[in-house]
Amino acid sequence: MARPSERLDALAERLGGDDNRISKVPVDLSSMASVRSAARAINREGGRVDALINIAAVFVRRWQKTTDGFELMLATNYFGPFLLTNLLRDRLLGGGRVITVTAPSTTRVDMERLFSKENFDPLHTFGATKALDLMVTFELARRAKRWDVRANAFHPGLVRSNLMGDAPRAVRLASRIFAGSPDRAAQDLAELAISPAHSGTTGWFFKGTRRIDPPKSATDEALQAALWRRTAELVEMEIGGF
Repeated sequence: MARPSERLDALAERLGGDDNRISKVPVDLSSMASVRSAARAINREGGRVDALINIAAVFVRRWQKTTDGFELMLATNYFGPFLLTNLLRDRLLGGGRVITVTAPSTTRVDMERLFSKENFDPLHTFGATKALDLMVTFELARRAKRWDVRANAFHPGLVRSNLMGDAPRAVRLASRIFAGSPDRAAQDLAELAISPAHSGTTGWFFKGTRRIDPPKSATDEALQAALWRRTAELVEMEIGGF
């Protein structure tokens, strides 16, 4: 799944197209309507989702409001993946794995601030989305046990990509100097997604394939549960999620 684009079409074709049972589902994670449409398409196909990897993210320097009334980074990096994961619950049950790519962010989460255009700070918002992803992953791991679904968080470290193309010059420069190859991150993600060694692993935070400790600010279970409930309300999640 990815945004509709020629790159998506070319990738599906390069991987073998229909002959290799490769299919593409366009989705814009900043739009909850698009997320619902993509989930309906996958659910109509039936079958099982062995692994759902929530990897999409954006960084923007200016406030942008989505059609749902959310700030763009908050919608794309957090609300969209949250809703999609819940809408695919029945495809994941019985051993499915959810891996959310995030970071050990210690940014304080204040939902009121994240909804305020006047208080918008791009680096703060981006960091908050990563903290949000981390917290709801741990909550998901607890909730998903009854469906025999695993949930883990993954930190790839600095990876060469276009993600921070709109960031301040100093951030872009640091990314170019210290970032590693995306190939290694992709290999580690594949390992977590398909290796039998991780078939029972849930509620962990990984850097590469090594378990690491999350920031203490992300480990409050009461806060995680409250955040989950608030998020479900904001995205108007239908009955049927985790």
